[in-house]
Amino acid sequence: MTSPSNADLALVTGASRGIGAAIAEVLAGQGLRVVLLARDEVALSRQEEKLRASGAQAWSFACDLGNEAALDATLARLESTVGVPGVLVNNAGFGGPFHRADEVSRGEWEQLFGVNVDAVHQLCRWALPRMKAARFGRIVNIASSLGLFGGALSSTYAATKHALVGYSKSIGAEWGAHGITCNAICPGYIDTEMLAKAPPALREELLRRIPAGRFATPDEVARLVAFVAGPSGGYINGTTLVVDGGLSSHLANDLPTF
Repeated sequence: MTSPSNADLALVTGASRGIGAAIAEVLAGQGLRVVLLARDEVALSRQEEKLRASGAQAWSFACDLGNEAALDATLARLESTVGVPGVLVNNAGFGGPFHRADEVSRGEWEQLFGVNVDAVHQLCRWALPRMKAARFGRIVNIASSLGLFGGALSSTYAATKHALVGYSKSIGAEWGAHGITCNAICPGYIDTEMLAKAPPALREELLRRIPAGRFATPDEVARLVAFVAGPSGGYINGTTLVVDGGLSSHLANDLPTF
């Protein structure tokens, strides 16, 4: 049986740095053609050049995912110039705002949901019929360990990631009969530039709560994405995969021992 013509083309959002850049690099290393999508045109171009220098086929499209019209136009341009991806990795997202729930403004709430949830739906709404026509699709949504439990001062972010987990399960159930899988990956704390800026005391407290005793690397998340999106992951559908070093079990870890 031959592979679908779009199976080797992947679209990764938020691909200019951090986890998204690592995902693009790992997928490219496995022979996929990669489309990079993010807001920062300079960083995006730099990442495209890096991939091309490694011998990969890569294209970049700068776009604000929170702008529905701009995203629609970008997807139309992508389809006409590169094609329809068989692999869609929804990685782009905002963190924060780090306020109490009653202090979160409507604007902050809408901004986070606009990128973390609405853009994911817009991308899936575009990709799913095209994947159905090809009888192949792999959708991976990057959620968070906060999509599994709550977090003080992170109500809005946690709400968006809970939404992604439920959305992924539903898409998997709805489209699985058409050769399409959809899964959510929930990373814990990843060793990125953003985490490096956290106060030392906060980093120490986070490490205390992680049984593995360290933060994950972006590459560790990327390799799980590649597995789920690759040939070996074809029967993994509508589920949630956690990469947090045991963080989600930290409550039990904090109990006294006997």
